[in-house]
Amino acid sequence: MFHLLIVDDEASVVDSLADTLPWADIGITGVFKAYSGAEALGMMRLNSIDIVISDIQMPGMSGIELLERIRKSWRKTKCIVLSGYAEFSYAQQAIRHNSYDYLLKPIGDGEIMDKVEAIVKLLQEERQEDRSYQRAIKAFRENLPKIRGELLNGLLQGKRYSDSRLNEELEMVSVDVRQNDCFALMLMRLEQGFAEMDFLSLSLMEYAIGNIAEELFEDKFRLWACRDVHGYLLFMVTLNDERPAGDDASPAPRSPSPEDAELFQLAASRLQSSVKQYLKGSVSVIVSGWGFFPHDMNGLYQSLLASLRRMLGDQDDLFIAAPAEREPMSIPSLQTLYEPPMLVHLLESGDWKAIGEKLGLIFGELGAKGAESTEHLVEVFFFIYSAFSSFAHKNGRRMEEMLGIGLADLRELSACRSVDALRGWASQALDFMQRDMERETRSTRETVVRKIQEFVRKHLGEDVSLLAIADHMYMHPVHVSRIYKLVAGENLSDYVLRLKMERAVELLTGSTLKNYEIALRLGYQNPNYFIKVFKKYYSVTPQEYRLKLPE
Repeated sequence: MFHLLIVDDEASVVDSLADTLPWADIGITGVFKAYSGAEALGMMRLNSIDIVISDIQMPGMSGIELLERIRKSWRKTKCIVLSGYAEFSYAQQAIRHNSYDYLLKPIGDGEIMDKVEAIVKLLQEERQEDRSYQRAIKAFRENLPKIRGELLNGLLQGKRYSDSRLNEELEMVSVDVRQNDCFALMLMRLEQGFAEMDFLSLSLMEYAIGNIAEELFEDKFRLWACRDVHGYLLFMVTLNDERPAGDDASPAPRSPSPEDAELFQLAASRLQSSVKQYLKGSVSVIVSGWGFFPHDMNGLYQSLLASLRRMLGDQDDLFIAAPAEREPMSIPSLQTLYEPPMLVHLLESGDWKAIGEKLGLIFGELGAKGAESTEHLVEVFFFIYSAFSSFAHKNGRRMEEMLGIGLADLRELSACRSVDALRGWASQALDFMQRDMERETRSTRETVVRKIQEFVRKHLGEDVSLLAIADHMYMHPVHVSRIYKLVAGENLSDYVLRLKMERAVELLTGSTLKNYEIALRLGYQNPNYFIKVFKKYYSVTPQEYRLKLPE
């Protein structure tokens, strides 16, 4: 809701603008009047004024002086200056004091309404942006530990970032790690005494473990922690060396010495003992060798998981130092399939370009590692097939409906004959799926537009503003406007106006209703405004239109 102040030393001008125009139609809920600059300032002090329309030439305090005072005390208030003087000096002064617009008298009511409506939209955007920004900052601060953990988790899973993007992310979450820093990983599995806890109690214990770890490591190391996708606590450990001032000018961080490595393992062992002593629960701890950030993140993490599978098993309260280098495997594993962003998530987001890029990475790795392996081909096929089928089912469809019987058939697995055959199958299936979803999107949008038009026709004489339509559709006004223009090829406001004018012609032609009665039936509370709109649309007034009708 916005308030408007109209200022002019000619009372007839103020009263005419304030009392005859349909301000409520454009979001103005309060209109105030002032007949001098001094009176306007008094109104400003007593009321919350969002928009000021002021004449320039007024006795006592000119409009330019008033504008200057408003700029100093009410910086968010938008101002329109009216004047019968065309001298450019006035326009210069108005611009210098950040006037929103400078208009010359005489000016039509429609132009005044258009200018104020534009300001209302601008104010709405500013308010929304300000509220959204403050909410976002508050939410970000409250969720900073979680956001840090999600970033670390992504790196552990192999998520790829450009150097500049990664630096931005690290700075945003206030993590003091630079590229090529040396680091090690410490994985902790919570066992007896913790497994029976509910979610809240377990979260408190994890918080307590994090605090204990910070105390034990703080002299020599920095920690960055998260809960990984398997539910284990994971700590990334870097050397706590003093950083010289500067960025690129700083020398490269040093590699850990044997003493550093020994201190790291000692602190990890003490953490295991402290958790058992103070929190009354057992944990197993696995520590990795050292690598360089971020390139070795996924490799060291996978070595910890491999050590956990091979050496830990179902035993509790163990401490393991993973081998510094991963053992070479006779059969390579495909990493790109399981690295974020996952294919199924990209499908859910409808990002077809990113889906194509993901498939390109998968087949690139497959060609390098598993071109001769039927097992790898089958693994990739079922991975892609399961993502496609999950997406189809979430949209209430069968695979045969989206892809056709041939592409959805699993009986012969003909797509697994070769990398090229599998790539061709995936590309064709993706193309079918994309076209199917685009047809569904068009159909959904067309349904939305039909419902909008039905609402407008049914409530033509009532409130059919964009906000009222958006409320009826449970959609954001901007989204309603964009969808309507995209499908119908015209603005929603033009459609509403056209229906109202067509209905006005019907009433003028087929009834004896007076102009003000027709105006009220069409939702115009001000008959004079209805007459102006009608004349602008048909180039004649309603009365002139009636007189031209055949007897």
